[in-house]
Amino acid sequence: MTMLLGRRGLLRAGLATAALPSLRGMAFAAPGAKEVPLLILVFLRGGMDGLHFLSPADDRDFVDLRVPQLRNATGGERPGERLDASPDTDFRLHPEAAALAGIWREGRMAIWPAAGMPQPTRSHFQAQAMMGWGQGHADEPQQRIGWLAAWAEATGSGAPVTVLSGQDRTVAELVGARRGLAVPTLARGVEMPGGAFGAAMLDALHGQGGGPVAAAGQAALASLRAIDHALPRGADGKPLPYAAAPGAEYGPAAEFGRGLATIAQVAKSQPGLTAAAIDLGGWDTHDGQAGRFENRVRMLNRGLAALDADLRDLPRRWTVLVTSEFGRRLRANRSGGTDHGRAGTVFAFGGGGRRPFGLGRQFGPWPGLSADALEEGVDLSVATDYRDAFRAVVAELAPGAPAPFTRG
Repeated sequence: MTMLLGRRGLLRAGLATAALPSLRGMAFAAPGAKEVPLLILVFLRGGMDGLHFLSPADDRDFVDLRVPQLRNATGGERPGERLDASPDTDFRLHPEAAALAGIWREGRMAIWPAAGMPQPTRSHFQAQAMMGWGQGHADEPQQRIGWLAAWAEATGSGAPVTVLSGQDRTVAELVGARRGLAVPTLARGVEMPGGAFGAAMLDALHGQGGGPVAAAGQAALASLRAIDHALPRGADGKPLPYAAAPGAEYGPAAEFGRGLATIAQVAKSQPGLTAAAIDLGGWDTHDGQAGRFENRVRMLNRGLAALDADLRDLPRRWTVLVTSEFGRRLRANRSGGTDHGRAGTVFAFGGGGRRPFGLGRQFGPWPGLSADALEEGVDLSVATDYRDAFRAVVAELAPGAPAPFTRG
């Protein structure tokens, strides 16, 4: 279902509704128009175990304190993907992250192995909300607009759609944006909330009304119908499948892949799309982590590999930023899982446009896992404020554009 997300909660709270003029194929900015960068945020909800995703595989403390099933090995039948990221430590990505390791080796990825919020919190709700607003401490003023929406508004070109949520809900990072949609898939066209009945109700509610709310509703309905009519269709009247670039296989990534394909499809047709977001959940691995984590990494790797292949030839700069609300404890619990911790892994990669990704093979500070380096004796310490990592990504993507976050 397409969500219409409008001002003052017009149809549902979140993004403001606007039109996508055409989704038939690649669109290009007008000659002389400013090139608009694209930042895609992938949020791994649940608290991804950064030490399992990116293991300091030969660190003596890590090997002694972390069970073998929850770390990436240097040898054996399934060794982790060696990165050669540090002269002091053999960092290895999970074996299921081979495509992501390949992007790193190409020099198109940056990693911060110990990033997080300055304020300790092990609450999913609090951590995700604070990150959505760009906070580092709970007592910092809360903005009325998510940090990514604010950045897109300040950086974008005023195009009909500047932000997109590639799922059927918005995220805190995009709340308050004025021109956007939440669309999990375009495979069946753009469906009105509630189908034909919902469309009729919205027509009755806004069709003959006056004032700004009614005008916004009328524009939203007309725009969404225009999108649907513009989709290429077969002889049976159904929308034709999206033709991704060669090598981009979204199917193995299931729902996550469908959302990424939607983002890519809109990015190609809308030169003004400035920010997009999508979630991949399932990272709260308190028990049975080994198998569950492997499945999640496989899904993440497949989806991002497809997106990377699909956007390779996009004629403007794009960057994918991947984060989670926090990491997990160094030691496993008795249920074969890990509990909420502190620092986690943030990484970013990009391409497109006329210049290479400028943060290639940048590797953030690593505090180590010795007893005196651990936070409260149990957690990987935060060595990088997540906002500093995000700022570095944005500064590389859009030099001269306003920096995100007003504090911290």
